[in-house]
Amino acid sequence: MYVGGESKLFEIEIDKMSYFEIADYVKDCGSYTSKKFQILSEIPGMKFEDCLIKLNDDNDVNKLMHLLGDNFKEILNLYIEADVFNQELAALESSSSGSETDEIVEKDEILGSGSHTDDDDDEWIASTAAIVKVNNEDELSNKNLVESFLKQPADALEDAETYSSYDESEGDVNSPGESEEDDIRGKKYKADVPVANELTDWSKWAWVVGTRFPSRDSFKEAVRKYAVTKGRNLSITTSNKSRHGRIGVTCVKGCSFKIYLSFHEKKGCYMVKTAKGKHTCQRNMSKNRQLTAEFVADEFLPIFKARPHWPAKDIQVAIKEKFKLFIGKWMAYKAKRCAHNKLHGSMKEHYSKIGSYLEALRHENPSSTFALVIVPARYYGNDGNIDVFFRIFVCFDGVKKGFIGGCRKLLCLDGCFLKTFLGGMLLAAIGRDANDQMYPLAWAVVEGENNDSWTWFLNELKKCLDVNDGGKGWTLVSDQQKGLINAVTLIWNNAEHRNCARHIYANWHKKFKGDDLKGVFWKAVRAYCEADYKKAIEEMKEMSTDATTAFLNQNPRCFCRCFLEIGSKSDVIVNNMAETFNGYIIQSRSKHLINMLEDIRVSIMTRLVHMHKQMNGKNVIVCPRIQLKLDREKDMAYKCDVFPSSYNVFQVKDIDDVTVDLVKRTCTCRKWDLTGIPCYHVCAVTGFLHKPVEDFVHFYYTKEMYMKSYEFSIPPLPSERYWPVVDYPLDPPPIKIGPGRPKKNRKKDPHEDPKRPGKLTKHGMLMTCSICKLKGHNKRKCKERGKTSTETSSQQKRPRGRPRKSARTQTSQAAAP
Repeated sequence: MYVGGESKLFEIEIDKMSYFEIADYVKDCGSYTSKKFQILSEIPGMKFEDCLIKLNDDNDVNKLMHLLGDNFKEILNLYIEADVFNQELAALESSSSGSETDEIVEKDEILGSGSHTDDDDDEWIASTAAIVKVNNEDELSNKNLVESFLKQPADALEDAETYSSYDESEGDVNSPGESEEDDIRGKKYKADVPVANELTDWSKWAWVVGTRFPSRDSFKEAVRKYAVTKGRNLSITTSNKSRHGRIGVTCVKGCSFKIYLSFHEKKGCYMVKTAKGKHTCQRNMSKNRQLTAEFVADEFLPIFKARPHWPAKDIQVAIKEKFKLFIGKWMAYKAKRCAHNKLHGSMKEHYSKIGSYLEALRHENPSSTFALVIVPARYYGNDGNIDVFFRIFVCFDGVKKGFIGGCRKLLCLDGCFLKTFLGGMLLAAIGRDANDQMYPLAWAVVEGENNDSWTWFLNELKKCLDVNDGGKGWTLVSDQQKGLINAVTLIWNNAEHRNCARHIYANWHKKFKGDDLKGVFWKAVRAYCEADYKKAIEEMKEMSTDATTAFLNQNPRCFCRCFLEIGSKSDVIVNNMAETFNGYIIQSRSKHLINMLEDIRVSIMTRLVHMHKQMNGKNVIVCPRIQLKLDREKDMAYKCDVFPSSYNVFQVKDIDDVTVDLVKRTCTCRKWDLTGIPCYHVCAVTGFLHKPVEDFVHFYYTKEMYMKSYEFSIPPLPSERYWPVVDYPLDPPPIKIGPGRPKKNRKKDPHEDPKRPGKLTKHGMLMTCSICKLKGHNKRKCKERGKTSTETSSQQKRPRGRPRKSARTQTSQAAAP
């Protein structure tokens, strides 16, 4: 049934028809924003109900054109099945609901094992939200980049073909003719010929005799662009440099298209001397020898530069949308490799630029710290004479001065994988500013995360910060990586070393599960005083003695707040800042060494200016994030009763009585001592004294200290062409090829199942054997399998459902009356 709609009449040529041409006509006729609709065609001379056929691809179109014949001059009616289009739109909208799950998976991949712990940490929630926001913005910008690149602006197409008889003239004056019958433009006026340039619309290009080209290569490039745009499988059949540089171009067998070009001595250029530009073949969407990997790389080079890991599937879609041609995935991979070589050159050339890059950095940042470590080729078992890149350490002077001037002596240490085929690790030391946000201090690229690499990194960090007393007064936070623990013990032996409670919980949780145990774990970890800690431990013992033993074996003094030193004025027991930095540079980690280091430098450089400008416009004394924490404490102060003991010492009654000393800035609950932010007991005392509680916040959290952190800057660096020339050849580190396809995503725990959102996994459940009824194995590995007794018992198993009565029982019951 035809239910009506928009209609429009188009004049077409049968020999030029293809599915894409028809789809374009359909979009011009209706208000469709996509090509996802069903096209149906009628066959002239048959009834409407019996003659509709579906057009899905070029084969269907070719069959229809063959059925119509070359002499068909009538109107061919095409119909669009809009219901299919609407259904597909609805399906797309419903499938988009899975984006939230993908976003969560991406967040888990970024943040690591920390996703298994408590959700009440505001700092953790804020950092994860920032990472997801950055990733979404990058994904949106990449998508917009591809879409804008595929669109051809109308103003560019209007100037695509430039005609100029003046430019093509031989210097003669075209004077008017002698009579009125002569053309007023002159006898010597010649017809304009098209000139190929960057704005040429190759879909409207027409080959004519006299078209000039400065070289053979420019003509070949024009033929390539024309063939790809028109979807014609052109080939160069004649090429002879010795005979005036002759070049002949033909189409497929049976097509009359032919172009012949040779050198014109009088003009001093190459000129088209034969042009049969009309095709008698059909458009070919699957085979085009002019569509090479190098051509694709040149056409989409800006996108390859912005998206180094552009998926092959998206490359295929982009080729289909721009040129209406289909390519295989291996062609997409070749184009990707070709684009990489054009942008970065070979890896040997890339690593040979490190000397020039470091020299340029030292010229612009003479007081900054840059350390390069190289090893001889024999270190990797090679016989070459060129040294091999091993490690590099970076710490900019502007960042270091800001950290020393306005940040606490607290550093979060962590490493993350580099997502290139060369592998390697990025080690980073991240501080905290006065607003409790990340402050990247130093980073290094190393061969892997081990004892030697961490020892070298911490030693360079120690020299950079001029720490001579073994790190006394400093606090380091890290996960339980063995190489890092050993390096801290060796290099920063006097520093307080805290372990990330999230990593400890992730390992502890694998054996001891349950929400009750989870709650008491974090209750013990977050306790500010030993009394609350011991109470939580007693609760844990009542639930599970083994869980308590495993908890105490983890050395609680390294991750429980009640045992932390108060000098750093921080209650940090998680490695959030380092994880946040790893997510902050997740796009840069996919690039090669110099490009990655430049991305990090530029992002930190702009961040220093942005954070300084943002805080400079705020009229505050205490930083905003600290003020939010302080406001929460104020809201809880109503519970307390204050009793003065002297002008500076008070007894505060709550559930338990505590003592507050305003001079020593201490409270029995120990929260004020450890963080430097007044607890609700102190808020009650300041309210009793009618004093602002902000006056009792530690100066580490003030706007003044924040501005000191961001008052310095990183100088800009010019592009590669302005770097000093340094002859310092280096080979890249050898490629580490592991078994199977390389993995980029983090290995997830068994109970993480992002492929089945909304479905509870069976992680942690014990299977039960159906033969011996014991837990821990199934019937395939049962030792009792195959024995007669077990087989007999399994055969005598009662069937499901209500048992049926036998025929004999039914007969006896019927005869009883």
